[in-house]
Amino acid sequence: MPEQITPEFSRIVNTDEQVGKKSKIEIEANEKERKALAERFELIAINSLKATLTTTTAGNGEVTLRGPMHADIVQRCVATLEPVPETIEDEVEVLFSPHVSEDDLPSNPDDLDDLSEEELMALLDQPEPLVDGKIDVGEVVAQFLAVAMDPYPRKDGAKVADVVKSEDEEERPNPFAKLAGLKDKLEKKN
Repeated sequence: MPEQITPEFSRIVNTDEQVGKKSKIEIEANEKERKALAERFELIAINSLKATLTTTTAGNGEVTLRGPMHADIVQRCVATLEPVPETIEDEVEVLFSPHVSEDDLPSNPDDLDDLSEEELMALLDQPEPLVDGKIDVGEVVAQFLAVAMDPYPRKDGAKVADVVKSEDEEERPNPFAKLAGLKDKLEKKN
């Protein structure tokens, strides 16, 4: 059995006692959790991370988790590596179901390559598994943060060079230039 890894920002909610109810949950990552998440996501810092979530449990045991998330993070500029602050406001919304098993989900990302577009869309619409009536709302918020942040942060005015060549690449001749030279020689003979 694989070793279970405890998420950096874990807040377990037991939904078994909440049938037909709505519950409000406010969570905020402390300094240690923010530092660990920053390492996980390769950020300079996470200055704040909080969410106000509502869990709604239906009679069939399905649970909807919904609410706003706020984060202040600092990433590295893709061009200059200088700090780039970003404020993230996102809406968390996830449906969990006790009728879905983790075995129903692909365990290997490469398995997704063989799926048709329709199968991928059906997989995206599928609820998350609800195991033993427990949801780690902190990990859900962390995952939403990872998806919401700018994948290519850039400091204002920073530009990426059009072409970056190493010294070795500049010294190597272009193989297509040689072919063009051969073509010219053949045309002159004819």
